[in-house]
Amino acid sequence: MPLVWEESGGPGCSRKLGAARWGLVPSWAGDPSVGNRMFNARAETVAEKPSFRSAFRHRRCLVPINGFYEWGPATPGSAGKKQPWLVHRADGDPLVLAGLWESWTEEDSRTLRTCTVITVDANEDLSPVHHRMPALLPPSEWAVWLDPSQDDRELLQALLAPAPTGLLIRHPVDLRVGNTRNNGPGLMDPVDADTVTGDSLLGAVETP
Repeated sequence: MPLVWEESGGPGCSRKLGAARWGLVPSWAGDPSVGNRMFNARAETVAEKPSFRSAFRHRRCLVPINGFYEWGPATPGSAGKKQPWLVHRADGDPLVLAGLWESWTEEDSRTLRTCTVITVDANEDLSPVHHRMPALLPPSEWAVWLDPSQDDRELLQALLAPAPTGLLIRHPVDLRVGNTRNNGPGLMDPVDADTVTGDSLLGAVETP
């Protein structure tokens, strides 16, 4: 995933752009596979949980994306399966998510950079689909969030709030997006949630 972060705070600090593996691996973890369970961090507990609290204090980041998928209740067109939706900004601008990052050193001394996305209660735009959503940050809050010398817990957690109603829109997408073997821009195209196609069902099933 793309990340923006700062490694030293205060005047004269520089922001960095890089990539990280999604799924936070704490620096003290014995096995990087723990990251498979740490894709998200709840805003309500991120400051206390051992897996996240150090990164929350010193290693916060921004995660820029075009949009994200969320799975909601089944529709007439999803044939009993959860319906995937693509969520993005109504104005077409990128979304900037609040995240955390860590560096984990492998046995061969290589460094693995990983990250997680912070979630909050869903706003009115997303609550019909899911009860949680990523925490979005406007440009006015980026500097405070990125500054690793900023450790005011109350101030930081106050930035983690549901997005304003009307900022986001969503549309149903093909069931094929649920199969990790499928890729391509066509998975972002709108579909009719009331009509299911044979191709959608075939692509949604894992095949050997």
